[in-house]
Amino acid sequence: VPMKVPPGGGIKDYGHSRPGYCGSTNLWISVGIAVPCAIAYMFYNNWLLKKAPFPLLVTLLQMVVLLICTQVARHTTSLFSSAANGAKDLGWGSYLLRVLFVSLSFSGYMILSNIAMTKLELSVIRMLSSTQLMFFGLGFVLFGFETSTRSAACHIIVSTFACIFICIASSTGGGAALGLAAQLGANWLFSVMILTAATAFAEHRSLSAGDLNINDADDDSKYSGSRSSAPPNSPSDMINQQQPQQQHIPVAPSSPLTLTLPSIICHAAPVATIFTLLFFLATESYTVTWEQVAVVGLPAFLINGFLYFASVLCGSVVSIAAPLPVISLTTAGVDAIIVIGGVSILGEKIGWGAVFGMAIGWSSSFFYRRSREPPSIPESNASLRYYKGEWIPQEHIPEMVETGDLVLFTSAPSLTGKGIGSAAVRLGTFSAYDHVGLVLKTSAGDTRLIEALAEGVSVSAWRHFAQQGWHKDYCRIVLRRLNWPSRGRRGHLGERLEEFADGVNGKRYGLNLCGLVCGGALRNWNDPERTYFCSEIVAEGYKFLGLLPPNSCAARYVPGDFSESNELALPEGVTIGGEFKIAFSGRWEGFEQAADFAIRSF
Repeated sequence: VPMKVPPGGGIKDYGHSRPGYCGSTNLWISVGIAVPCAIAYMFYNNWLLKKAPFPLLVTLLQMVVLLICTQVARHTTSLFSSAANGAKDLGWGSYLLRVLFVSLSFSGYMILSNIAMTKLELSVIRMLSSTQLMFFGLGFVLFGFETSTRSAACHIIVSTFACIFICIASSTGGGAALGLAAQLGANWLFSVMILTAATAFAEHRSLSAGDLNINDADDDSKYSGSRSSAPPNSPSDMINQQQPQQQHIPVAPSSPLTLTLPSIICHAAPVATIFTLLFFLATESYTVTWEQVAVVGLPAFLINGFLYFASVLCGSVVSIAAPLPVISLTTAGVDAIIVIGGVSILGEKIGWGAVFGMAIGWSSSFFYRRSREPPSIPESNASLRYYKGEWIPQEHIPEMVETGDLVLFTSAPSLTGKGIGSAAVRLGTFSAYDHVGLVLKTSAGDTRLIEALAEGVSVSAWRHFAQQGWHKDYCRIVLRRLNWPSRGRRGHLGERLEEFADGVNGKRYGLNLCGLVCGGALRNWNDPERTYFCSEIVAEGYKFLGLLPPNSCAARYVPGDFSESNELALPEGVTIGGEFKIAFSGRWEGFEQAADFAIRSF
């Protein structure tokens, strides 16, 4: 069933320009430079730590070189100018809050990586790096970047088994357990650093997005929204009604802040250097044999830091320029060359179980990235009104939706109670979404959303999402349309759901754990003592409309059950369409870019 599109206004594609499609010659030149740089750094760093087995000292001097290189490049080239300009948009408090955790993660990652290199063979370290997907996959779900949790779950499980194979096959020898723990900790901290930086970038883009000017004539006399912020018919609403403002199609803002690994290091290096210095002074400075360090020579340490900077810089070019499968193949090639070099040149011994685990890790990362490739958008044609994956301007929603449609939400990641609770819901249900609402088209033609929130059940006008800034709590909002061709939804369904909305509006919020786990019997839907949580109110509404079995327990449904990756037991002929992203002033383009950056970073 084609979606209705307002006359003269199609659906705008809010996606950013797709990376990974530079000329083939430039791409292979970038790969040809990045691969030798990565290999040279790994072998040189391994040699240096054998000559001077002081991982904190090596890390400290690496940090100093990174600090100098990034700051020189920032002030002499345009390489990091966007990163510097982005920092100017934030106050010092906001900037330090965003940078501090990234810096600590970066410092910890570098320290643990060098500790692992003193305890493990070089080939084992690269084998463990092939399983980083298990950390990134969990992080994608927790931070709200994952859109297909079923696929992510499969790949996380496969990567975990690959890691177990490698650890079992490599757990012989003195200090191996400590080395394995250090390398796994480094892999985890690297994923935390990337995802935290991606989240900070997305928040920056959100703050730089323009406000919406929405003037809708919906009548709020019957229903009242119970969300926080100004209530309907507030003085601000009255002013907006008296002084109508011109609507505009939202466009993605042009943020000066870019997201690359070198730009992250540019911001993180100063604090990370200070933290590494303090940690070195408190722990390793008393045990360093300075005569041994003098034999190696300061230039050797500085060259090591410069090689790391070069490998990061060249690898970042490939991660930006190459398609996702090419990134996986390039990473696998680097791992294979280092493992072969470790065995043939350094005389390292590896078990076949570890090789098998590395092959599984490569395969999992390749197919996971392959599944995240953006779909090719077909050329426009008269029979198609919209394409999946495009952004729908939010002001078009009232003219497109009908009663029974679903709106799914992913809360923006944050360290607040709400953010942590939302992440726990996504992880506990392994879903991309932590909230869901049900669309109601009233008899007057108004577009409303039935939701169960912490403040209680509300039946809010759609326009309030923009007016009250409610959309700022989320990093993704998608629409799924109910297709029931045998009945007129605006008539029969609208009247039925309006009756349901009258009965549940204002009821208290509550999580029925017994019903959620055991499916126990609950009170009648309009019982004065009945409480609801978000997916329960939607399931109860679908039961009221005859879309779900009458004997089903509404409390057993979670937001993910209404997503595209799950199938509901609907009557014959009734279907729910795919997910379409809703755009509020281009605000979520930053989250799209952040997710794309994260998937290219391991």
